[in-house]
Amino acid sequence: MSIDVLKTKNLTASPPLDLLNRLLGYYQNGRMSDTEKLSIKITKDFPKHQFAWKVLGAVLGSTGRLSEAVNANKKAVALSPQDAEAHNNLGNMLQKMGRLDEAEVSFKESITLKPDYALAQYNLGVTLKELGRLEEAEASYNQAIKSNPNFPEAFSNLGVTLKELGRLEEAEAIYKQALKLKPDLAKTHNNLGVTLYELGRFNDAISSYTQAIELKPDYIEAYANLGIAIKNVRFNSLDNKLYQPLIQMLTNGNLINPNDVAKSILSLLKHDNQIKGFLLNKNVITNIEKATFIIGALDNLKLLHTLMRLCPLPELQFEELFVTMRGFLLKNLDNMESSPELIYFLSTLSIHCFVNEYVYFESDEETRLVEELQAEITKKIKQSDQPEIIKILCLASYRQLNQYNWCQKIEALDNLEDVKAILIEEPLYERLIIKDIPMLGKISDDVSLKVREQYEESPYPRWMKIGLFIKAKPIAAVCDELKLQLYSENIKNVTDPLILIAGCGTGQHSIGTASRFSNCRVTAVDLSLASLAYAQRKSNELHLTNIDYLQADILHLHQMGKEFDIIESTGVLHHMEEPMAGWRVLVDILKPGGLMKIGLYSEYARQHIVEVRKEITALRLGTSNAEVRKYRKSLADSHNENYQLLTKSTDFFSLSRLRDLIFHVQEHRFTLPQIKICLDELGLKFCGFENKFAISNFRELHGNHANIYDLELWSQYEETNPLAFSGMYQFWCQKL
Repeated sequence: MSIDVLKTKNLTASPPLDLLNRLLGYYQNGRMSDTEKLSIKITKDFPKHQFAWKVLGAVLGSTGRLSEAVNANKKAVALSPQDAEAHNNLGNMLQKMGRLDEAEVSFKESITLKPDYALAQYNLGVTLKELGRLEEAEASYNQAIKSNPNFPEAFSNLGVTLKELGRLEEAEAIYKQALKLKPDLAKTHNNLGVTLYELGRFNDAISSYTQAIELKPDYIEAYANLGIAIKNVRFNSLDNKLYQPLIQMLTNGNLINPNDVAKSILSLLKHDNQIKGFLLNKNVITNIEKATFIIGALDNLKLLHTLMRLCPLPELQFEELFVTMRGFLLKNLDNMESSPELIYFLSTLSIHCFVNEYVYFESDEETRLVEELQAEITKKIKQSDQPEIIKILCLASYRQLNQYNWCQKIEALDNLEDVKAILIEEPLYERLIIKDIPMLGKISDDVSLKVREQYEESPYPRWMKIGLFIKAKPIAAVCDELKLQLYSENIKNVTDPLILIAGCGTGQHSIGTASRFSNCRVTAVDLSLASLAYAQRKSNELHLTNIDYLQADILHLHQMGKEFDIIESTGVLHHMEEPMAGWRVLVDILKPGGLMKIGLYSEYARQHIVEVRKEITALRLGTSNAEVRKYRKSLADSHNENYQLLTKSTDFFSLSRLRDLIFHVQEHRFTLPQIKICLDELGLKFCGFENKFAISNFRELHGNHANIYDLELWSQYEETNPLAFSGMYQFWCQKL
C-alpha cells in the first residue's frame, strides 16, 4: 500500500497530526494490532478523513480479511476519487479476492489519474496475465518499466509473460535484467532456470535453481525443478557445491522420485576423489585396514549415503564396490572392530539392500556364512542375549530381518530408528493392513492368478519417495498443460472427478494421480494384496485420504457398479491374457467424454528384451531369488549388446523390477498402427502422448507444425527412433 500522510493536511475535519504520525509509525513498524485499533478509532471520530481508511484497508488486507479490506478501500476512494494510490490499493484487494475484472477497472482508473504510476501499471499487468491476456500484460509491464526503469519485479513478471508466450530467448534476457537490478530475487532465479531448461540448457538451469535455493533454502519449487533438470545431465567433472542442495532435494518431502535422478547423481559422485579410486580398482579391498579406510572415506559422502537409503544405484561400478564390501565384511565380521563409521556404513548398506530387494549376487560361500550368522543370532536371542549390532546389520544386508520371528527382540536397533522402521516395523505393519483390504469377487482367470502370484512374492516396485505434484490442479488445467486434443470439452467442467487406477501396484501411480487432480476421489485396484498393503501404508504415511484401495481383477470391475471421469491403466493391460478384453471393461465403466490414460509396451523398444526372454525360456531358468541373481550376474558380465542395453535400465537394479522386465509370466507388445486399430474398435480418440522429450524429438523430425496427434506420423518417428518409447507408450484418449 502507498501512504502519503502529507495529503491529509488539506482535508477538513482532520485528526491531530501527531495522531496520524503515530498511526503511520505503528504501520511502518509492523504493529498491526495497534494500527488496526487506532485506525478504527480515527475512522469513527473522523469518518470523512481518507487517510485512516487507507491504513485500515491495508491492515485488513495484510491479515487476510479481504472483503472488509475492499470496503475500507472503497470508502477511501469515495472520499478522495482523485487519489490514484487509493484506486491502486482497492485494485490490489479485488485482485487478491479473484475479482479480476473489477481490479482491472481500478488499476486503469489509477493510471488515468497518474499516467506514470509504475506500481499501478505493474499491478494491471499481473491482473491481465491472470485473465490470460498475455499480450496486454506484456504492454502493461513495459509501461511500468518505462515509468520506473529500476523496477526489478516488473522485469521479472515480464519475463514470465514472455516465457508463456513462447519467446524464451527474450524471457531469458529480461530475467537477467531483473537480476542485475536485484540479484537476491529467488523466484526470478527459479523462473530463469525454467526458461533455460526449456531452451535445453540444463547445466545453466541447474545453476539458476541452486542460486534460488541458496537465497531461499525452503524453496520447494526450486528443489523440484532442480530434480527435473538434474535427471537430464551427466556430469563430466566434480561440483561439490551441488551436494547439499541435492541432499535437501532428496530428503525434503516428496519433491522428486530418487530413481529419476540416481544416474545423474552417481555421474557427479564418480568424480569425487573420496570414491573415484575405489570404483576404478576392483581389487581395492585387500585387508581390514583398507576396508576401514574406505568406510571412513565414504562416511564423508553424505550424498551417497542419502541416495543409497532411498533407491537402487543404477550403476554397475558402484554395485561392484558394494558387493565386494559386503562380502568382505561378512567374511571378516569377527575381526572387525565396531565403530560409528562402520555402523553408519552397514546401516546404509542394509537399507540399500532392502530397497533393491537383495538383487546383489552372493557366492555359495556367502550363502553358507549368512546361514551360519543367522543361526548364531537366533541362538543368542533364544538365550536372552543380544547380538552385536554390526552382525545384525550385516545379516540385514543379505536377508529381510522382518522374516525372523525374533526381529522385534533386537534391542540394538532401538538406537537406529530409521533402520528399525524400514527393515522391521513397516513390513510388519503391511501384514496387518492386508487384513483390512476389501476384495471384489474371486480372482479366477489363469493368467491373472499367475500374475498375482508374481506380485505377491515381489510387490512392484519397492519405493521410498515419489515426486508428488506440488499443487493439485483442475482437470482443465491438466489438459491444457499436457496439450491434449479433446473431442468434447465437457470433461473440463468436472470439478470433483472420480478416478480409477486399474493396476496401482505399490501406490506410486495412485498417489501421484491423487496429488495431481484437485478435489478428486481415487479408486485404486490391483491383483496383489502385498502391493496394495504397501500402497496403503505409503498413502497413510503421506496423509492422503482421497484414495480407496481394492483387490480386484480388471475383468471384474463391472461389479463395482460405478462409472469414472478418468481411468488410468499403465503397464497392466499388456500383462493380461487378452489385453482387449480388459481394455473393453475399462471403456465400459468410463463416462461418455471421459479421459483414459493407457500405458503399453512398444514392440520396437523391447526387441532386446524379447531376445533375453527367449533365452530364459530356452535355458528353462527358475525364478527363485538365487536363480534370478545368478542369471543377472551373467548379463552384467557379458559384452552381448542386448545384455548391455538391459544394464542401462534402472529396472536392472532391483529384484522386483528385474522380474517385471524379463521374467514376467505374461507379456504383449504393440505397435502404433495396432494401437490405432484398438482405439477405433473401442470408440476412443487419441488425445496425445505424455512424453515431452518424445514430442520435442518428433518435431525435430517432422517440423514444428507437424500434427502431434497423428499416430501415422508417430509411427514413422518410431521407425527412425526405435528406443523412443523404451519405457512404454503412455498416452491419453477420450471416449466418444
